[in-house]
Amino acid sequence: MKILHALAFSIAILVAAWVYLSVGNPDLGFNPWIGFVAWAAFFAAGGGNEGIGKALPAGIAGILLTALTLAAVQALGGSLVTLIALVAVLAFVLVAMADIGALSYTPAAFLGAASFFGSGGKIDLSIALVALTWVAGLAFGYVSETVGKKLARPA
Repeated sequence: MKILHALAFSIAILVAAWVYLSVGNPDLGFNPWIGFVAWAAFFAAGGGNEGIGKALPAGIAGILLTALTLAAVQALGGSLVTLIALVAVLAFVLVAMADIGALSYTPAAFLGAASFFGSGGKIDLSIALVALTWVAGLAFGYVSETVGKKLARPA
């Protein structure tokens, strides 16, 4: 089997498992689309250990910094002007933290931030659930790549 088809097959099987876990078991707290975003971030970061090494710390940083930003917005009264100003600061930080090697994959930082915003941005257990879903999505990406490579015919 060609590598592309082997990856397509392994991803299809694991997508079914992800949908079962995230949609079919809502009590687990996984957000289906955040898992898919993290999965894509893994491949966009180059896959393999490098993909995990880039997308995990930057994505989690994006999630946590966004939660901190929204907590600050709430603490300062929650006005639109405060939101605009602090999200602008957040965007600056997400880009500037690329100076730190482990946090240098800026796309994952923004995808993590967007995932937290898109989840509703609640300052509660949601922070941990978004982060856990991000990690699960990366794990599914890693496994799908590993299985796909094992299924591919040797070159």
